[in-house]
This record gives sequence, C-alpha cells and structure tokens, in this order.
Amino acid sequence: MKSALSFLIAAKRCEISGLQQLALTSELVRAIGALVHALQRERGLANLYLASQGTNWTDELASQVAQSDALQAGALDGFDRMDTESARSGNGTRLFGRIAYVLQGLGALPTLRARIQTRQWSAARVTAAYIRLINGLLTVVFEAADSATDPDVSRRLVALFNFMQGKEFTGQERATGSALFAAGRADADGQQRLLHLIDSQDRCLQVFGEFASEPLQAAWA
Repeated sequence: MKSALSFLIAAKRCEISGLQQLALTSELVRAIGALVHALQRERGLANLYLASQGTNWTDELASQVAQSDALQAGALDGFDRMDTESARSGNGTRLFGRIAYVLQGLGALPTLRARIQTRQWSAARVTAAYIRLINGLLTVVFEAADSATDPDVSRRLVALFNFMQGKEFTGQERATGSALFAAGRADADGQQRLLHLIDSQDRCLQVFGEFASEPLQAAWA
C-alpha cells in the first residue's frame, strides 16, 4: 500500500511539471505574438509591392521577410520545446493539432513569397494566404489559453488572444477598405465585410476588457 507521502510527492511533481509546461506555453505565446505582428507587416508590404507592379517597396519587403524569418525561428523553437510525449488532456489534442496546421502553413511560406516576388498571385490571393496563416497562429494562442492551469495566467492569455484577434480584424478592415477605395466603388459584399470586421473587432475588445487586468485596462483606456 502506498503511503500518504508518496502521493504528496507525486502531487508536487505534477505541480512542478504543470508550472514548467505553463512557462513553456507562455514563452511560446510571446514568440507567436511577435511572429504574428511581423507577418501582418509583411502582408501589408507585400500588398504595396504588388500594387506598385513590383517597382517599389522591394527593399522594405525583403527586410521585413528577414525579420519574419528570425521571429519564426523563435516560434519553431517554442514548438520543439513542447512536451508531446506525455499523456495530456483533450486540450492537448486540439493544441497539437493546431500546431501541426501552423507548421504546414509556415512550410508553405517560401512558396507564397516566391509567388509575390514574381507577381504570379493577385493581392487578394496573397492577403487570403497570410490571413489563413495568421489565423492558424492565433488559434494556437487560443488553445494555449484554454490549457493554462493557473486561473490568473489563463485570464491574461484570454485577454491577449482577444487583443491580438482584434488587431488582426483591424488589419483586415484596413486592407478591405483599401481594396474598395482602389476599385473606386464599395459594392454590397464589400460593405457587409467591413461591417462584419468592425463588429468582430468590437467583440474582441469587449472580451479583452473583461479579462484584462486593471493596469492593462487603464493603459488601454
């Protein structure tokens, strides 16, 4: 028969393991946040490059690609450090599935960039490809928030996810508005998409306000 001490030791080991995993998850989220911001900038510069028919923004885009690659290396390192061997809860299934999807997207990034350089893809197609990749990265942040065992950390991660998601909707709204402006007219579908993106931003920022700490709320206000 196992003693009470053996169970106390096992409990402490579980606690330590959980804290270690939480530290890795938090670092991964930080790396993903930096990568998402870089890819958003890269998306914007790619659209400017395509709009200029490849005559402008070449150096700026190349510089941003280099920055994105450097930050991607940090995210990949975070993925490698995740514990994929030990048994996990159902959330592990979702988290690792999201990471697998993101790795496929990152693997296809060089092809996307080549299509941009040769102007084989339209701005709309390029934008859609970046949106898919960025959304995939954001879902990893969402699953990381859901897997956090510490309530305070979980709340902070939920706030961060919604802030990042709201920022992404803002970028999509800006891109949609620019496309409508360039087209010289705003059709019904374009107007509805703008309204949808604005509503999505509002919902994300509302959730951010509900879960953010008081100092963050004060800074945001």
